[in-house]
Amino acid sequence: MENIGLTVGTGAVILAFVVGLLGTILPIIPGLTIIWLASLYYAAVVIGFGEFSPWIFILITITGLVAGTANIWLSGLGARKTGASWRTLVVGFIGAIAGTLFIPIPLIGTIAGYAGGLVLSEYVRIGELRAAMKAAFGGVVGWGVSTVVEFAGAVFMILLVASQVPR
Repeated sequence: MENIGLTVGTGAVILAFVVGLLGTILPIIPGLTIIWLASLYYAAVVIGFGEFSPWIFILITITGLVAGTANIWLSGLGARKTGASWRTLVVGFIGAIAGTLFIPIPLIGTIAGYAGGLVLSEYVRIGELRAAMKAAFGGVVGWGVSTVVEFAGAVFMILLVASQVPR
């Protein structure tokens, strides 16, 4: 009976990891949060902290925090470097969510919505299309880099969990 619980629990964790990896690419799914919660479930319930190193779990948590906030600080840094305001970044984020919902092609809608929100907000703010386009380009590049950082962080978190699988 114990093996069935381990198998079902591990299967649920693997499924959560797959959904979490998708969530690092699609902003509407909190991917790193799902991976962190699945890691906690695996560590605390499936195998127990007696076999799962608390230090590894601390490293998973730190990785999740750094990678999970990358979309804020990297996309913000990219757009700010090219002159965007913080209000513009908020509108870009709202645009990314709207793009994801209204253009259901993975990544295309998100990127288009984010860029569109940045351009619209910056154009309203400064009234110059060229500068608005420059801010949007910087924001999209920063968002792209942050997506890579989030995905890499998610993979690293999953590998850390895999390193704790009982032999």
